[in-house]
Amino acid sequence: SAARTLVGGEVTQVTQVIHDGRQLAIDRLLKESEQRGGKAVTGLTSELMWQSGGVEFLSVGSCLTPKNSDVPDGFSTSAAGQELYCQIDAGFIPIHFAFGNVAYSIGVGGGLGGFLQSFRRGEVTQFSQVFNKTRHLALERIEAEARRFGANSVVGIRTSIMPLMGTTEMLMIGTASRHPALGPEFTERPMTSHLTCAEMWNLIHLGYMPIRLVLGVSVY
Repeated sequence: SAARTLVGGEVTQVTQVIHDGRQLAIDRLLKESEQRGGKAVTGLTSELMWQSGGVEFLSVGSCLTPKNSDVPDGFSTSAAGQELYCQIDAGFIPIHFAFGNVAYSIGVGGGLGGFLQSFRRGEVTQFSQVFNKTRHLALERIEAEARRFGANSVVGIRTSIMPLMGTTEMLMIGTASRHPALGPEFTERPMTSHLTCAEMWNLIHLGYMPIRLVLGVSVY
């Protein structure tokens, strides 16, 4: 991974370590929810903190049990209580918490080239290219997670960027869901939206359906 950090682009070894750490923490949260009698989990988070001698991956959520048979269960979602209401009322059936991550480095060549180009006016293309590629990679991976869970959409996507192990991690989290109004083409490439569930609820009631989270990157 040290060699890859010098080259630039995704540092796959670090990506995999972070992915596995996050996934293990999420799996343990879901297992504890079952042990507590929970039938669903809402407000699920995936945090990362440095501790002495290691990195802590922490997932927190609230397990639920349905009061009647009219509400869905068996799901996990990044949506908090109010967001969950908006999501379900807008017709989206939550399935599973989903995330996509990429650990990346500018690299020595890109860093030097970008440093020299920064003395001139205009776009620093070396930085723009790396950032554009890694952000789209994270989006592709959260879409792949949704397909794995049999979802046709990922809603409430939130992004975060943080330094880690000599790299930078780009993280997207959201809720893999199903909506009956989405056509068969969304089974292969799920709908993605960074709108909050409350914003999405308002737009759907106005007659609009989100289709795709889109990205544009430029570094000056």
